[in-house]
Amino acid sequence: MASLHRPRSTSCHHEPLLHDFQGQEIDHERQDEEISSAKNDKKPEDGLEEQDNHIYPRWLASHSREGRYEKITPEEQDHHTSSFCSAETKSILPCYLDSLRLPEVKRHHSRSGREAFVMAVLSAASLFLILRILLVTLWPASLVDAVPKPQGDVPTAAADGYWLANIPRNGKVAYGDSSYKIFRNVKEYGAKGDGSTDDTVAINRAISEGARCGEGCDSSTVKPAIVYFPSGTYMVSAPIIQYYYTQFIGDPHNLPVIKATANFVGIAVLDTDPYIPGGNGRQWYTNQNNFFRQIRNFVVDITNQPLGLGAGIHWQVAQATSLQNIRFEMRKGGGSENKQQGIFMDNGSGGFMSDLVFNGGLFGAFLGNQQFTTRNLTFNDCQTAIFMNWNWLWTFKSVNINNCGIGLDMANRPDGNNQSVGSVLLLDSKFTATPTAIKTAFSENSIPNTGGTLVLENVDFTGAQVAVAGLTGNTVLAGGAVVDSWAQGSIYRPSAGTQRMAKRLPQAPAASEACSASAAPLVSSATAVTPLSSGGITAGGASTPSAGSASTFSSVVSPIAVSPLPSSGSVLSAPISPIPFANGTQSNVTAQACSEPPSPKARIRGQQGLTAPTKATSLLDNGKVFERSKPQYENVPISSFVSVKSKGAKGDGVTDDTAAIQNILNSATTDQIVYFDHGAYVITDTVNVPKNIKITGEIWPLIMASGPAFSDQNNPRPVFRVGAPGDRGAVEMTDLMFQTLGPAPGAIMMEWNVADSSQGSCALWDVHFRIGGTAGTRLQIDRCQKNENVTTTFKPECAGAFMLMHITQQATAYLENTWFWVADHELDLSSWPGYAINNQINVYNGRGILVESKGPVWMYGTSSEHSQLYNYQIANAQDIWMGSIQTETAYMQANPNALNGGFPPNEAYSDPDFATCTTDSCRKTWGLRVLDSNDVYMYGGGLYSFFENYNQVCLDTESCQENMVDIQCSDDVWLFGLSTKASVNMVTVNGQSQAIGLENDNVFCQTVALFQEP
Repeated sequence: MASLHRPRSTSCHHEPLLHDFQGQEIDHERQDEEISSAKNDKKPEDGLEEQDNHIYPRWLASHSREGRYEKITPEEQDHHTSSFCSAETKSILPCYLDSLRLPEVKRHHSRSGREAFVMAVLSAASLFLILRILLVTLWPASLVDAVPKPQGDVPTAAADGYWLANIPRNGKVAYGDSSYKIFRNVKEYGAKGDGSTDDTVAINRAISEGARCGEGCDSSTVKPAIVYFPSGTYMVSAPIIQYYYTQFIGDPHNLPVIKATANFVGIAVLDTDPYIPGGNGRQWYTNQNNFFRQIRNFVVDITNQPLGLGAGIHWQVAQATSLQNIRFEMRKGGGSENKQQGIFMDNGSGGFMSDLVFNGGLFGAFLGNQQFTTRNLTFNDCQTAIFMNWNWLWTFKSVNINNCGIGLDMANRPDGNNQSVGSVLLLDSKFTATPTAIKTAFSENSIPNTGGTLVLENVDFTGAQVAVAGLTGNTVLAGGAVVDSWAQGSIYRPSAGTQRMAKRLPQAPAASEACSASAAPLVSSATAVTPLSSGGITAGGASTPSAGSASTFSSVVSPIAVSPLPSSGSVLSAPISPIPFANGTQSNVTAQACSEPPSPKARIRGQQGLTAPTKATSLLDNGKVFERSKPQYENVPISSFVSVKSKGAKGDGVTDDTAAIQNILNSATTDQIVYFDHGAYVITDTVNVPKNIKITGEIWPLIMASGPAFSDQNNPRPVFRVGAPGDRGAVEMTDLMFQTLGPAPGAIMMEWNVADSSQGSCALWDVHFRIGGTAGTRLQIDRCQKNENVTTTFKPECAGAFMLMHITQQATAYLENTWFWVADHELDLSSWPGYAINNQINVYNGRGILVESKGPVWMYGTSSEHSQLYNYQIANAQDIWMGSIQTETAYMQANPNALNGGFPPNEAYSDPDFATCTTDSCRKTWGLRVLDSNDVYMYGGGLYSFFENYNQVCLDTESCQENMVDIQCSDDVWLFGLSTKASVNMVTVNGQSQAIGLENDNVFCQTVALFQEP
């Protein structure tokens, strides 16, 4: 998870019902009384509070290219606050901005105990978004038939036949109360779903029962809950609050409707992170740590509410979260009086959403988050389909926008000057009857330098008059055509005439080999440019390549002057001082031998058509990148599910379940689905998963590697070996969690060998890898608490795994919403002494995910964080598609550095050896490595380095780490929408810097629209 805790949004709260759930249990009698009182007494403008003793951030006044944000005087702040109270906001609700104070920009310790750099842009943006939220809190029209359509067959079974509602419940919490109830049907708690009864109290009772993790509990993995909604219409007059580690699941055959009453009071119909009334913007959960949630199979309806009020879901979440198969119903029309929105997202660190439909409203979705991947979204009759309030990066794919005024508004400038949107990628999408498809604030003089980066690929604008419009309404890119490829931002492309690199045959490269060719510096491009007319597009819907199309404007970059870093000594108890690098460095990991030098490149900042990459047909489906929604097995009878507990596995966190699970997998037939009841299944030797099988879990059952078989990192072994090399078949896994029980330095948590028998038939959805930090792992704060004030050495008792996932050469894979997380903080031991001020832990995990496949491999919405040597490595691979990825460097580095983190480089796995590094800032986790590979495509990447030994002084000079992306001896590597944080060199090729962070400053990160090699 991204640990930089953004300031909590200061909101104007509606007092009743946001504070009804303050304890572990709800006072339901009091709630009934307050609902009645709220219906009679509540006014939309009530609950606004003056937020004293806080300073408005200077970010609204001026942007600092160095990332420094200074506070200003209260007088200055009042001026800026008043000026922000625009005519538009005054028309929304009474403007209380003169008395509203936003959090001061500072470094602080969060509730999770980590030292954090508070980024000013959200404080600025939150002012805008919190205004929006208050107008969207409360009031209907008629439903529109527009059901989300997940890929695959449309279910036709009877409404009461869904297996999940009726399967025997054998799941138990292994490391908690064994009598705790995991599955809850809301009708068993008194909800009627009859379209007239107020079901608010009954539903919230179903969610909260059992002393669950609510207000005052930032996280817990031992209180999971599946809350099931049978079909029906559930009327609610206050928010339905989703507690931590909860899945809301509706009947997919006949979607249940959750409908706000006319007198609804609250932030949104469904709320995942309530604001605490009188709490100065505080919420129940730290938004960047708000993990492990799902909402799927619903209609959320706010059409009963007045035009000026209402939001469907307050979705303020982080990793391992998802929305799927949801329709949002809002009031249509109404002009400026309509303030309704389907999703309200103020912040977080996500995340993934798919298969959503939005009908009506001011905004279909109001979005703000560090990074996110969204797929298969449809917007009908919205005034603005998507309002992008802020982000670091966001990847949209398969978006259909119909009859909306504006499709995507990413032009937010909270202070009237600086952009708050980092980057947006829009792929395989279509606009119909939408006059302005995209609105942007990017221009020749806009700040920050690369703020508002935009990448378009295969986007049909034939139904839009203007494809991309500027702030003044000027046409940046005309509509009426299909855009093959187009971008605005910083673009690194090979110079004309560049030859492809001669490739070696696939091999395990020797880590000690040095690249035989030196990298060429960037070169200037021609300075003469002409306005873009039709590069990259054609009329009538046909797309054409756009090579040679000119940019609207350009900034030509001079060749890079490369200077080496000074050598550093060993890590001391005090943090290493950051070095204010002006240019890139050449203190890099060694590279493999290549027969050709890296291509010379030109950097242009501008807006221009591009030549789209030619992808292998195996990656595509009817010309678009293949995608596949998570199966829910709607039409599979309950008799086809095989419970592992009913077949002999214990799942108690103690018993060795290896043999039992192996026997179950061996005996499963192709028409059966292996069902892991919730529990903790101890695995002491490799489990061989056959090539044709389906496996699903009950709210992330734990598969835990333990014992001597996984103790030797010189002879690593897989925990789950999926298929054998050469196997072809269909393997599906959903809703599983892989962990270790204590140190397992010789464990490869999953080895994936199987290749698909049909496109995308071998896949993971919502399968996560979580090492340490939770009950039962023995890698918790009691053993592995960090101490940055002393010289730290590797602790064998705090070792994680050898590698989290290995996709081998003959395999293919489809991954969606998969999180590879080495815990940086404790999730369960909140009672540990000192937890409140320091819950961070040092867990040493060798490697993240290694991909050696010859393709195809698709990775949607994956993230890999905090391993020692690398987070993502693509070696000897081909036809790899990623959109988007997210990484974080291990927080404790360089105390110790990557070489001293307990996992020395292993040549057999193409590990980096850091042999030519001269500084400890070089010996840190690689975010992404691409070695001896070709046809690698990344659409959105957030690769972050936040710390030097838990200290964030290095952020001041954007130098927490020397290198982040390593490309060696590879061809056709396309990195679209790459954002790095505090890495001096964004990209190195064959050991030399090719893109420097400081020349690509963005809202928070450093961003390039495209880096192409060669």
